[in-house]
Amino acid sequence: MKRLIQLFVMLAFISANAQIKSVDKTVQPAFIKAVEMVLGDFPYNYNHITGELLLAQGEFEQYASIVTLPGAESCLIGRYHSEVDTTASWQALMYNSEDFDQAAAHYRQLFYQLKSCHLKMSDGSVYYLDGKYETPSYDMPFTTSALTVQTADERYKEFKVEVELVYQVEKWIVNINMVSKKKDDEMRPTLAVTQ
Repeated sequence: MKRLIQLFVMLAFISANAQIKSVDKTVQPAFIKAVEMVLGDFPYNYNHITGELLLAQGEFEQYASIVTLPGAESCLIGRYHSEVDTTASWQALMYNSEDFDQAAAHYRQLFYQLKSCHLKMSDGSVYYLDGKYETPSYDMPFTTSALTVQTADERYKEFKVEVELVYQVEKWIVNINMVSKKKDDEMRPTLAVTQ
């Protein structure tokens, strides 16, 4: 009986590891295209990809994103509209699980998928995302790997794409965030953009 229990435990362990390793490592063309569209609309404060208003709270509003990543549970645009802060951010909730190893595998997969993504400029030049992978640990409730667009375009100077693994209320969450440290009005083109 003891050997039977050991066998079941071993099979369960092998099965769990097989599920973790079976995370799809191929980059989907639809994923690359969606990331390219979001990157391209960053200088315009994501105005071209903003959908319906979902939440208005004080000086912050949250909208659905018209562009969604394959496999995302939700894609949102957050926008501040105070006199001090007019920045917008884009976020995709990509995965959540009570199992740290599975969430960590998705976190790693998304980081390397993002490294395959690029920004295509109007002159035809292409700039890839690049950054350092931060290894997550079960003991750390928050891990972030940041990537930047390798371009001299000043509008992207403070822009970064983050993949984060966060522990919240008994589950691990994997997000992709596209944010800037500075106010967008310092980075936007001077021409007005119409939708």
